[in-house]
Amino acid sequence: MRRAIDILVLLAVLGGLGYVASTHRDPIIQVAKQLEARVLPCRSPITYSLGTIDARFGVSKTALIKYLKEAENIWEKPSGKNLFEYQEGGGVVVNFVYDYRQQASDTMKASGIRIDKSQSSFDALKAQYDNRAARITSAKVRFDAEVAAYESRQKAYNAEVAKWNGLGGAPPDVYDRLQAEKAALATDGERVTSMERALNADIETLNAIGTSLNKLIAELNLNVEKYNQAGASTGGEFEEGAYVSTAGSERIDIYEYSNRTELVRVLAHELGHALGLGHIEDEEAIMYKVNKGKKLSLAESDVAALNARCASALF
Repeated sequence: MRRAIDILVLLAVLGGLGYVASTHRDPIIQVAKQLEARVLPCRSPITYSLGTIDARFGVSKTALIKYLKEAENIWEKPSGKNLFEYQEGGGVVVNFVYDYRQQASDTMKASGIRIDKSQSSFDALKAQYDNRAARITSAKVRFDAEVAAYESRQKAYNAEVAKWNGLGGAPPDVYDRLQAEKAALATDGERVTSMERALNADIETLNAIGTSLNKLIAELNLNVEKYNQAGASTGGEFEEGAYVSTAGSERIDIYEYSNRTELVRVLAHELGHALGLGHIEDEEAIMYKVNKGKKLSLAESDVAALNARCASALF
């Protein structure tokens, strides 16, 4: 019953396009294409395009089109079908959204921290997190004490300057002492600022390690607490990308990748969702819930899911 209704809706939409004002046709055409892909999968290629690319990823549009073609071929080569097609203004818009996830990956690289997808790597990274967190706690105590001392000294200096200004000026010896105190305060201020920069950098690295731990928790399917910036449990799931479909709109948002292989795999994964495929309980599969495998090819379970999807067309 549901599929029959889909066909009727599809035919009605396609038939009504000729009566729609040109200013409203684009979203309706996209709805029709979405319905066609749902009830007639694999019959015609799904078009896609590049949307927003945050410059902080440091990758060109030309390179991204190349990676998208690689992801496309992962599905098309074993199927022998033209499943996807890049077009300017294509229906599925691929965006590269820079947030805390890619920032964490970039911070890890800059800090020289290398990890792999193993329990031993998780354990080592967890130890680094705990050690750094303890060091930051101690450093924060020292920093707060330095700030309090500096602010107290600054307050006393300002009060004395105000007093002598109210009296018409300080005697020469007092003036020289206040000038020396001013210079000393400037030096202390620079030292406190330097401490703050170092502490913030350490906290940024700690946060990056926490985000990387969350990624490993998802990849290794560990039953442990996830991390936020305070190291507390968040319960959230780490996502490298997401496919979002609403009536008249489809997009793929890419949030994080560490290397070309990871990027091509996550692109292929989200394109799989655009085909209508769900997650597969096979850790080597492109359509596994997390980007764990290393091969740029479909697993047998991916092929089976694709064949079943393409065979599900109603006519």
